[in-house]
Amino acid sequence: SLSSEANAQTLVAPSFLSGVSFTMGVTDAIIAGESGENMNWDYSGIVTQDSYGIHILPSSPSLFEDDYPAANWIMELPAYSQSVYMNLGPNYFEFFGGIEQGGSYPLSDSDRFWPYPFEYGATWNDSMSGTLNVQGTIINRTGTTQSTMNGYGSVSMPGGVQLDDVTRLEMTREITDSSFTGVNIYVVHQTRFHQGELLAPIVVHTNLQVITELDTTVTNSTEVLQSYAVGLTSIEQPQSEFGMFPNPARDDVQLVWSSFDASSKTVEVRDITGRVVEET
Repeated sequence: SLSSEANAQTLVAPSFLSGVSFTMGVTDAIIAGESGENMNWDYSGIVTQDSYGIHILPSSPSLFEDDYPAANWIMELPAYSQSVYMNLGPNYFEFFGGIEQGGSYPLSDSDRFWPYPFEYGATWNDSMSGTLNVQGTIINRTGTTQSTMNGYGSVSMPGGVQLDDVTRLEMTREITDSSFTGVNIYVVHQTRFHQGELLAPIVVHTNLQVITELDTTVTNSTEVLQSYAVGLTSIEQPQSEFGMFPNPARDDVQLVWSSFDASSKTVEVRDITGRVVEET
């Protein structure tokens, strides 16, 4: 991409193609980088134990599109048998509900996680609600979201990749599910790092509390972006899916193929006039 880079002091809507996919590596919780201006966050030493993939597709056509008329995109998580209906811009990062185990659970009032543009020092508050029918049980769901953009700078990633134009977000969601079986409360706190117009987060720290009438459980994890593949159209059918991360890039870049054989790949780097400046 040759689009202009975003200013790290302002989080802007992502730029991407339909069909984009990325992989998040998962590890135990580590301490999040501190907030502040012109920071340099070091995640180069992260070693992940697991991973999962995410695939982005248009919400229409889709089997449940009528349940989510305001959504533009589906975020598919095959490992969890989930599909989430969302808007990924241009005005909000917005959640409408989703599909789980074949059931559709739309919200009547969507959850807007944060607006675009979202400037350093700004805060955001929103509420959501819905009535869900989960296998015959009626659940009244309400919730609130609070987000703050409280840092910007650069991130050192595994593999020696240095990313500039990175913003830091704090987001807390509190969700209450009420039914005849009782009340469950879910409190999700995330520290998220995003880079430029890239759709995928760079690093995500998550603290999840599940509060029931009998007990409270706490889960902590850290996720880091491992790979990012650009979208493919239905017309173009290349022999191998190709992507680059980050995109746009300034100094260092990772190249991604769905099946990689280094001996069979040639990479040419050209300037804006088309002149080859490097070949490997």
